[in-house]
Amino acid sequence: MDRDGIVASLVDRCKSLIEKVLSTSEDNGLAGASLLLFEKFRDVARQTLQAWADLRARELRTSTVESCCEGAAMHFVHARSVTVRTLFGEVIVPVRTCRCAGCGTYRRPDDRILGVPEAGAFSDDVRSLLTPLVAELPHRVASDLLEQLTGVRLSSQGAQGIIDSVAGDLENWRDEREDQESQVVSRVRDEDEGEDELRLEVAMDGVKAHIDGRWMEPKVASLQVRRVVRDGDEPKLGEVVARRYTCVLGSADDLGASIRRVIRESEWSHLRIGAVLGDGAPWIWNLAGRLFPGAPQILDWFHLKEHFYEFANAQFGEGNPEAKAWVDAKMLRLGEDRVGDVLSALNRMKPRNRTASEERFNLARYVKTNKGRIAYQKALGDGGAIGSGAVEGACKHLIQARFKRAGMRWKRVGFLNVLEFRVARLNGNLSDFWKARGLPSRGVA
Repeated sequence: MDRDGIVASLVDRCKSLIEKVLSTSEDNGLAGASLLLFEKFRDVARQTLQAWADLRARELRTSTVESCCEGAAMHFVHARSVTVRTLFGEVIVPVRTCRCAGCGTYRRPDDRILGVPEAGAFSDDVRSLLTPLVAELPHRVASDLLEQLTGVRLSSQGAQGIIDSVAGDLENWRDEREDQESQVVSRVRDEDEGEDELRLEVAMDGVKAHIDGRWMEPKVASLQVRRVVRDGDEPKLGEVVARRYTCVLGSADDLGASIRRVIRESEWSHLRIGAVLGDGAPWIWNLAGRLFPGAPQILDWFHLKEHFYEFANAQFGEGNPEAKAWVDAKMLRLGEDRVGDVLSALNRMKPRNRTASEERFNLARYVKTNKGRIAYQKALGDGGAIGSGAVEGACKHLIQARFKRAGMRWKRVGFLNVLEFRVARLNGNLSDFWKARGLPSRGVA
């Protein structure tokens, strides 16, 4: 019988099995019937997987094992069964162990072919489903949801083992990967006729999280490749054609090393640095000076505006229309790069109370410190951005939305493992990771 005939016969048998299950079901509702079918076919699938593993293992026993040392033979040592938990239940996989006569190394040559996991007892289909759940939800909720959807029950130890092993595999895959997704940038560069220009914008920020019993500050960076469109002699702010995010739990220099790695792996080293954006934290400007000497540094427009509101609310009263009018007038001048005029006017103002006096002092110091970074008219004239919204959003998505929920406390290892998943998801690399391990793109995160 040809392959098409076998498939047609199998489909007919499946239809008969479905009709039999439905006819004997006490619950004729769609939900109850669908659950019964799922459980029935789950067992059928497990038996089929078991038969496939047994047959494949028997075929492999007669195959030659390639030695790790030239000229040395690989000797069979023993065969044993390994239990692998799949979406359809446990499958017993027979594997053989061999030993190199040259260096004495032990190898299990059939593991990859048969799908035996390198770490833990769960196959990649289970691991690939738990990973995106853990990236977004507390561990217990993620495990409960996985059980509800697939019937796979995980102990707390089993779930933690999956998280640790996948995070390690993902980090190794990322480090060994020579190419990041730079196809979009390459295509835009190839299509560029000289009228447009690609620039790299880097924004940095930090956000607090409770880790190892104290508040720590993971540092986040967003890297955006922007196409600056020219309308005659005037450049205009163009679309972002590619972006990457990175986050470290460490020093500013650690973030700098991670930024360099992303630029290198993404093949963006040739791009001009359009601007480095930040909220005024000294570590950002110090790192920017070391990483990108001579590149324009831009103080985030919205952070500056918040500082003006802090003084205006103390001076005029919170919610007072006069406060908004004063801030709008000052920001209009700053948008024209008239920093000196704004500082002079600020110094001439008479604070109405002690709080206003303190806020005026803080604002004046903030503006003076960042005077060279308040060049919005020039930045916009060059077709660049003046806001660090990309990294602000990354901080909220990467850290706050997952790690700063009510009562959450993290160990360093657990934090870094889940962070690895979230960064990979945000960068769009998680699907590529699973596809590189042989999983189809459909059904993986």
